[in-house]
Amino acid sequence: MADAGLIFQRDGTMLVTAGDGLDRLLQVVRKCAQLRTIVAGNHVYELSQVALWGSAAQGARFSDLIASLDRWSHAPVPAAFAARIADIMSRYGAFEIVERARQTTLVARDPSVLGEIGVTVPTNGAMSIALERRDVAKLKLAAVQAGWPIVDRRRAACTGTHIGLSERVRLRQYQSDAVASFEAGRNGVILLPCGAGKTIVGVAAAVAVGGPVLVLVPSRTVGEQWQSAFVELTDCHPSSIGWIDDRRDGLTIATVTYQAATSGNAAGELSGRPWRLVIYDEVQSLPADVFRFAAVIEAERRLGLSATLVREDGREAEVFALVGPPLFEASWLELERDGWIAPARCVEVRVPAAATPAEDLRYKMAVTRRLVEQHDGEPTIVVGTDVTGLLAAGRRLAFPVLTGSSSAERRVEVFEAFRSGALKVLGLSRIGSVGIDLPGASVLIQVSGTFGSRQEEAQRLGRVLRPAPGKTAHFYTIVAAGTREQHFAARRQRFLVNQGYRYEIVDASELPRRVGDVQ
Repeated sequence: MADAGLIFQRDGTMLVTAGDGLDRLLQVVRKCAQLRTIVAGNHVYELSQVALWGSAAQGARFSDLIASLDRWSHAPVPAAFAARIADIMSRYGAFEIVERARQTTLVARDPSVLGEIGVTVPTNGAMSIALERRDVAKLKLAAVQAGWPIVDRRRAACTGTHIGLSERVRLRQYQSDAVASFEAGRNGVILLPCGAGKTIVGVAAAVAVGGPVLVLVPSRTVGEQWQSAFVELTDCHPSSIGWIDDRRDGLTIATVTYQAATSGNAAGELSGRPWRLVIYDEVQSLPADVFRFAAVIEAERRLGLSATLVREDGREAEVFALVGPPLFEASWLELERDGWIAPARCVEVRVPAAATPAEDLRYKMAVTRRLVEQHDGEPTIVVGTDVTGLLAAGRRLAFPVLTGSSSAERRVEVFEAFRSGALKVLGLSRIGSVGIDLPGASVLIQVSGTFGSRQEEAQRLGRVLRPAPGKTAHFYTIVAAGTREQHFAARRQRFLVNQGYRYEIVDASELPRRVGDVQ
C-alpha cells in the first residue's frame, strides 16, 4: 500500500489520502484541523481555531507544526495557509485573566487589540483592566467568538485538603500522561474513549491538586458512580463525599448535576466558596446556562473530561473559553491495539424504507430479534431515541427498558441485574448515551437515532469497549435505506470514522433469521 499523504486544496481545506502511516498523519493534522467530511475513503479537514489554540497551550511551535505538515504533503504548505495558522496560534496568550490583590484583572499583551474583544482601549495605554467576577464568563465568550482566547490564570483563595490515592491503584501509561498534561496545563480538557478510564484520570487529577473538589455530572446516576470511585480509589472518608445540595459541611468531594448547578441553593453554594479543582464530566454536553455559570465558580483549576469535543451546534470554542484547551488525547485505535479497550466491529444494518411508522417498527424489531439471538448469552444493550418504539420492542422481545421517567430505584435494580449477569438484554432510551457504567456489555444495537449526534455515537460505542479476554465488541445501527435516517447515520458516524473505525453496510436480508421474520 502507498503511503498516506496530504494535499492542500484551493478552498483552504486539506485532503488526507489513505495509506501506510495514516494514524501518524492524522495525529499531526488533528493538531491544527477538524474533520469536515469523508470522500471516497479520503478525509477532508479544515483549519480549527480550537485545535490550534490547544496545540499552542501545550507548547507547540508554529515552525514545528509547519515542518510536520510539510513532511506528509505532496507539496510545500501554501504561504496563505501557513499565514493563517501563524495568525491563529499567535492569538493564544494575547489576553490573560489573573488575580492581583484580590482583584480580578484582564491583562493584554498589546493594549491596542483590546477593542477586538469589545473592551474600551484605555487612553493611558494601560495593559491591564479591573474586572467584576460576574462579567468574566461574558467576556471570555465574547473574546473567543471574536477569535481571541483568554487564558485564565486565576488561583482560588482556598485552603487545600490532602487526598491520597489508594495503594491498589496503578495508572496506565496513557492515564499518567493525561494527568501530567493536566498538571502542566492547569486548565483544560482530556479526551479519552469511553471505557479507557476517564473517571480514574479525574480521581488522579484530584489527588495531584488536592481538595476541595467539585464534580459536575450529567445525571444522579453518573454522580453516584463518581462518589463510589472516590471511596474505592482514595483515602477520602465516605462522610466527606456527597451531593452539594445535601448541605453537609466539610465535603472534600462534592458532586452536583448540571441541572442543579444553576438552580436553587446549589447555585449559591457553588458560587459562594472556592474550589481547588472543578471537574466537568462529559464536558461536551454542558448546557448553555452551565456554560456561563462555569466561569463564575471560583476555582484554582478546571478539568473537562470527554470522549469527544465535537458538538453539533459548533460550540466547541465555548468549552475552550470556559474550561480550557484540549490538553491530552489518546487515539482510540492505539488503545485498542494495546489492549486497553476492546476491538470493535461496527455494522450498519439497512432495512427497507417503510410506508408507515408501524411497518418501520416491525422491520426494526425483526432485525433486533435476529441480532439478539445471534449474540445469545452476550450482555446486550438496545438503545433508541424513539421511546414508544423502544418500549414496544422491550415488551415484544421480553427485555426491560429504562427511560427518563424510570424511578431511581428501578434504575439501580435493573443496572445491578445487568452488571451481575442475571439480565442479558437491557433497553435504554437517551439516558444511556452519557456516562452510564455497564462494563460487561459487549453488544449494542441502535434501533432509532435519526437526530442523534456524533458525540452520542461515540458515547454509545463506548458502552461496549471495556476490555475482557477474547472480547470483540459489536456495535449495530439499524437504518431505513434511502431515508433521512440514513443521512443522519452517516453524519453521526463521522467522528468514529475519523478515529479509524470502519462501518460495514449489511442488508437486513443477509442476517441470520428465524421463520416468520420480515424479509
